[in-house]
Amino acid sequence: MRQVTRLKRPRFIVDSMLGSLARWLRMIGYDTVYAKGWHDSRILEEAATTGRIVVTRDRGLYRRALRRGLTAVLVSEDLAYSLALLSLKFGVELSIDPNQSRCPLCNAPLRPASKEEVRGRVPPRVYEAYDEFWVCTGCSQVYWRGGHWRGIRETLEEARKKLQIMMRRSSDRGPQHG
Repeated sequence: MRQVTRLKRPRFIVDSMLGSLARWLRMIGYDTVYAKGWHDSRILEEAATTGRIVVTRDRGLYRRALRRGLTAVLVSEDLAYSLALLSLKFGVELSIDPNQSRCPLCNAPLRPASKEEVRGRVPPRVYEAYDEFWVCTGCSQVYWRGGHWRGIRETLEEARKKLQIMMRRSSDRGPQHG
């Protein structure tokens, strides 16, 4: 009987300029530390001790991470481009499954919750309109597929299109030799 080895999902540490990207990585299911207000040395130390990938827009931090032998990626202000780049380099899946998501606020995993469990914790119109809910196992925030879901799907679709362009450009260049 053949054994299947599951690859470990990448874990990230995102610098303070990238709060939106940190929330998105959490929503799509990646353990992501948002290093808001952290000094660069603390970010590098956390990455070194926990094996997290440094995600930054700061060229200096990026270079220092590489000099320390850490895995790092330099992203842009463009959210969809940054998600596509992380998908290309680290296999980040560009889709959301709330059963695999993490809380965008605190990074803890979400768990499915019954409609009855969230009664009184969501607005009455939400309670009436929706049947699927998730609760954060850390901060107890309640989530549902509300009106913002269309925007989420559009952003991920844009990221998938940018990923396709990146992959075509990469294959057009052929094998790279260092």
